[in-house]
Amino acid sequence: MTALVTPLLLLAATVAAWLVAAGARPPARVQVRFAAVLLAAGAIAALTPAATAVTLLVLPIAIAVLALAALAGFERALLPAVASVLLAGVSLCGIVSAVTGLAMFSLGAAVIAAVALLLVCLRQFDAARVAAVQGALAALCLLAAQSVFVLERGGVAFLLFLSAGLLGTALALARSERAIEHPAAADLRPAAISGRR
Repeated sequence: MTALVTPLLLLAATVAAWLVAAGARPPARVQVRFAAVLLAAGAIAALTPAATAVTLLVLPIAIAVLALAALAGFERALLPAVASVLLAGVSLCGIVSAVTGLAMFSLGAAVIAAVALLLVCLRQFDAARVAAVQGALAALCLLAAQSVFVLERGGVAFLLFLSAGLLGTALALARSERAIEHPAAADLRPAAISGRR
């Protein structure tokens, strides 16, 4: 019964993350939703014999996309060319792991992506404290999920940590728009009007 319920919880978390992402900045919103779709595929695959291979393929890509989403939500999105090269490298690691069964390529890329997510969130601690803490805790959940995967190749704890990491990142980025204060632009209309006279 648990083997069925936990993947369904991850699937529910992906739907919730999709909805929560509506509050994030547009570039971050798209990336969080893409990561949610990837992890939804992992949740469905958890019910099949191909669970390990699909996880090795999907996990590093999803976490890397979440790190890029945090960068876009809190700071600035990477240039498309740079993001494409990074995602291509991460995807290659996932493919090699899925084909060979050697988890080190996939998990190595996933750990780097989760640490990048953690660092991006920690940099926002002064400007957006609540969002930064949520994002940092989400990154730690993703690291914990990878640790569990190394020991058990999946399981209940892995899927629960993955759910918490995805939802935590989505919540942090949904808060980022409100939490980061943008300086108001100076109103130049009076000067322009007086200059015409």
